[in-house]
Amino acid sequence: MKWGPSFLLAALIATLSISCSSTHNPVLSNAAASFKKPPSLIGTEWLLTDMPGTTVVLTSKASFSVLENGRVAGNGSCNRFTGPVEIDGRKIKFGPVASTRTACGDDALTAEEAQFLKFLSAANRFEMTDPFLLLFAEGYQQPLHFSRIPPNTFE
Repeated sequence: MKWGPSFLLAALIATLSISCSSTHNPVLSNAAASFKKPPSLIGTEWLLTDMPGTTVVLTSKASFSVLENGRVAGNGSCNRFTGPVEIDGRKIKFGPVASTRTACGDDALTAEEAQFLKFLSAANRFEMTDPFLLLFAEGYQQPLHFSRIPPNTFE
């Protein structure tokens, strides 16, 4: 059986319209997934759970919150702090922080706070897999580990 030009043209148009109307396009789906924005830290609060090279003091409340206005606020271990923060994708930069100056009353807390704030000043990137956060810093081989604090559980 011989097919005429008008039949072949109709078959081609039908094939193209079926393939174009498909809602599943794995190439586009995979491309969109590869450009997925990193999770946002804005409006989140994080509790320090591991500081390489030392043990986090059990009574410590070393933590930080990322506020909507490009600010960070937190607890160094026994003193509150606040300052600017810049986040661009997975890059993070904490600006100089202002801190209260209450005596910790515990040498371990004092040391932890000094190390925590020093690390934050050197931080340069993060990885977040909710409910965990890894914070990396220039000059440090291992990251700080944090757990997400659910809203309204800490004062």
